[in-house]
This record gives sequence, structure tokens and C-alpha cells, in this order.
Amino acid sequence: MRVLYITASCLTRNTSANISHNAFVKGLLENRCSVDILMAKDSWGAKDSALPIWKGAAYHAYDSLSFPDRLRLALRGTAPANTGSQNNASPSAASSKKPPFSIRSAGKRLFYLVFPADPLYPLEKTWLKEAIRFSSNEVYDLVFSNSSPSASHKLARELIRKGRIQCKRWVQVWEDPWYGDLYSSRSSLVRQEEHELLQAASEIYYVSPLTLDYQKQLFSDCADKMKYVPLPCLPELSGASRESVSASFSCGYFGDYYSKTRNLLPFYEAVRNAGIRTCICGDSDLGLTSTDNVSVSGRVTLDVLANYQNDTEILVHLCNLKGGQIPGKVYHYSATTKPILFILDGTPEEQLRIRSFFEPFDRYVFSANDRSSILEALQRIHEEKRTYRSVEAFMPQNVVHTILNQK
Repeated sequence: MRVLYITASCLTRNTSANISHNAFVKGLLENRCSVDILMAKDSWGAKDSALPIWKGAAYHAYDSLSFPDRLRLALRGTAPANTGSQNNASPSAASSKKPPFSIRSAGKRLFYLVFPADPLYPLEKTWLKEAIRFSSNEVYDLVFSNSSPSASHKLARELIRKGRIQCKRWVQVWEDPWYGDLYSSRSSLVRQEEHELLQAASEIYYVSPLTLDYQKQLFSDCADKMKYVPLPCLPELSGASRESVSASFSCGYFGDYYSKTRNLLPFYEAVRNAGIRTCICGDSDLGLTSTDNVSVSGRVTLDVLANYQNDTEILVHLCNLKGGQIPGKVYHYSATTKPILFILDGTPEEQLRIRSFFEPFDRYVFSANDRSSILEALQRIHEEKRTYRSVEAFMPQNVVHTILNQK
């Protein structure tokens, strides 16, 4: 089968989204597909660019950042790769102070007047302009576009519309919805653009069964071609073969935890007060501080993160406050043989649905998001001392096989 895989990111750059993207590519290759990859160049020149180059896949990379884009990111203070920094500032104190006038702030306002950002694709406008030059005489059996960012779907639509590629089937995979995302501005322009992209696809896949339900309600005319597929893991980057007999940390939470999306405070307070050795890495507005037994830092590069995960006995997964989107970490953790503390959150209906989906895998120890439940679940893990297995259903070959064989 001949496949064109499209993503508006650089697949060699270490990000959690790109781990999933590479897992999809691996799954395509494992299912004996011939794969062309259309992606963005690593315009940052970041050092943290160690994700695999797949033998047997043909890469076509295009520039993604114009000069104004680079200035725009610099003004936002966006750092290359996933370096991040520790955030110990008080959010309440920060929000109560009005920023003073400065030449820098005035310059930023002037810059945005001269170089207004695209309301739909603010960081991918250049890539869309450059990558539309791609063309092929092949008739692809499948065009596979992967969101994060959504410009991947936009490019696929334009290439097909303009006749620069021909395909028998176009599959869209949405790791997160666009208009319904927790970080979305809920712009009517976003909803309209998302709707038009969905209408153009042959099939649409979401990586959360709850997100699938919500999207079917939001875009009811596209519901018949919407389906669920789990996010594939990438076992070689999961630490699945590493033992943690003499782990440095008993527990590890690795991911962002902004108060708008996730409530990490019950877990933090539970392990801090119980004296449990814990590592927390991720960006946040909560301003949590390190203690004698809890190490707190901002985002770190994935090679550093891999060391932390390998040195952790129990991996912690925290659900979102609402919306039903499932953080991708739980799929990646499922490739390991380590215990996974699965902290439920959201509405009672969302919690019930998420638990009923993951519980049959017999892989997770569930807990409500309160201190006593979390400590009880951790105690249960230590007392059971059971052996866990990787979830085969989340392996790349199996996930992609499901997509390829859908009717």
C-alpha cells in the first residue's frame, strides 16, 4: 500500500506529539506500507532532535518559519525544543500586578500591527505556503494527515484540491479536537475551518472515546465517518525494558499541569505529606515548590525525561478536569511494565466512561483525585507487588492495522 503521511511538525524533533507521530509512521511501515513523509524542517536547529529516521520512508521537508514568525516567537518568549524552566512564581501575585510600560512592550504592539498573525495558522503559514509545492505522480492508496498542528489537515486538503496529489482515501487523525480543545479560544473561525476540514475527509479518528462522542454532537453531519483509535506508543522510547528495583523515585508525574486543565494539587499534597519520594516535571501556573521528598521542575528535554522515568517506580497519569480528552502519556506509559497510577477526574459521567474503557486492559490502578484515595491506591500498588505487561492494543502495528482495515 502506498501512503503519504503529512504532519506540520519536524518528526526528528523531540516532543511528546512527535513520539506519537513517529509511532504512526512505524505502524505504517510494520504493516508493509510504502511511506512518503511530508513534514516541516526543524527551523529551530534544536539540539534535542534525536527521534528516529525510518529506513524505507522517503522524507520531504519544507521550511516552516518566516522571519516574522521567528520574531513573533522570540517576542512570545517561546524556547526551542522542550527545555522549559522551573516556575515558582505565585500565580495570584503575578496576576495582581499590572505590567509597567516599557519600550519592549511598545515594540511588541507595533510588531503585531505590522506583522499580524494568521488567525487560524499563526505558526504554520510559511510551511503551508512552502509545502504546497509538493507534487507526485503516484496515486496514493492512503493520505494520512496527523493533527498537532491542524495545518497538517489543511495542507492535505489543498494538495488534493489543487490536483498535486491523487489518493483513494484520506484519513484524518486528531490527537486533540481544535474548537473543542481545552486550550482553544473557541473562535467561530476555528469552528468553521475545522468543520470544512472534517467534511473533506474520508475518515476521521480521535484518540479518546469521549472526544469522539463530543465531536459527533458538535459536527453531527460528519458523525458517520468519525471513529476511535488509541494513540500508538513507541516502545523503544518508553523505557519498557528497564527495571526499577532500586528506583530513585517512588512516583513520577511527567507532563504539564496548568490549573485550567489539570488539578495536580491533591497528588502533590498527598506525596509531600506522606514523605513519598516523588519527581514532578512539567510547566504550570501553580508555582509548586520542591521539598525534602518532592522534586519539582519545569519541562525538560526528552532524553532527561527518559532518565527520570527509568528511575521511577510508579508512573502517574492524571486526567483532565473536563472535556474527555485523554493525555497521551497514558498510552506511552502502557508500553512499559511499570505500575501506572491512573487518577480520574472530570464529570462523574466522564470518569465512568474513561474507567470503563481502560479497566479491561487490567493494567492500571485507579484513584479519585483526592489525597486519601491517591494514598490508598499507592499503598495498594506496594502491597500487591504484581507484574504488569505492556498493552498490545496500543502497539503501532496494531493501531495502524485497525485504521488500514476499517471499511
